Amino acid sequence: MKKFVSLLLALLMIASLAACGKKANDDKTTDDSLSILENVVTWNDVEPYRVLVQKGDPKGLLPGINKAIAELTANDGAKIKEIEEKVASQDVNTPDSVGTELPDTAPKSESGKPVLVVGTSPDYPPYEFYSDAAMTQFAGIDVEVAKFIADSMGMELQMEAMNFDNLVTSLGNGDFDMVLAACEYSEERAMACDFSDPYYTDLPPVILVKTANLDKYKTLDDINKAGVIIGAQKNTTKANAAADMFPEAANGMVLEALVPTLITELKNGTIDLLVLDGNVGMSYIK
Repeated sequence: MKKFVSLLLALLMIASLAACGKKANDDKTTDDSLSILENVVTWNDVEPYRVLVQKGDPKGLLPGINKAIAELTANDGAKIKEIEEKVASQDVNTPDSVGTELPDTAPKSESGKPVLVVGTSPDYPPYEFYSDAAMTQFAGIDVEVAKFIADSMGMELQMEAMNFDNLVTSLGNGDFDMVLAACEYSEERAMACDFSDPYYTDLPPVILVKTANLDKYKTLDDINKAGVIIGAQKNTTKANAAADMFPEAANGMVLEALVPTLITELKNGTIDLLVLDGNVGMSYIK
């Protein structure tokens, strides 16, 4: 009997140790969830988004674009609010890669109307993304704005995808008639293109961080120091804002063409923090 009890106790101890070992291993499971770092950084005023056209507006598009924008933003932006509600119900899919060149084919019109070719980078919800898993259907606030502008101007819309950092150059080369990609005015861009009237204003920028690391960054000094690696999208005003806000950390900044790449790098620890437009950061958190 005593031997049986001893054996039973030994088996229970082994089971208990195995359970503890399993729990210990479970505790080591990597938590790659992301959060927004709040109440640490105060950003400057937010610039509104505008449509970009070729420098000098050689195709004479700006009057028609601005007329459509005036309609969109009238009555306290009633039509824009309708667009926001529509986009909020759409599925969001973002690509792992976007090309830097367009297919060498001329725009085609199925309706006989003139074609309005619009460039965007579909990795930036809620402004531009795909609504289907096959990534063939453009969606987002900017896409709906582009549709409205095309309809208002009596044109047929043709959306084209390209890396954000190539959009302005391609616009200047005549690959697009206009660019709609959550673009703000900047002096650098103004040297290469012209801007429409504002059509939308985002929330202030946000900083994304791994949830497990939230407590590491409680003050501006916790971020603005050597060794902290900040990520941002190439050729964006957010990259410039991050460099200005965190000059000590700026030497270690990581710039990528696509936001999904930066999200992956944030989760795997290649970067510590990621600066994005407010609504975009919130979309990726969701």
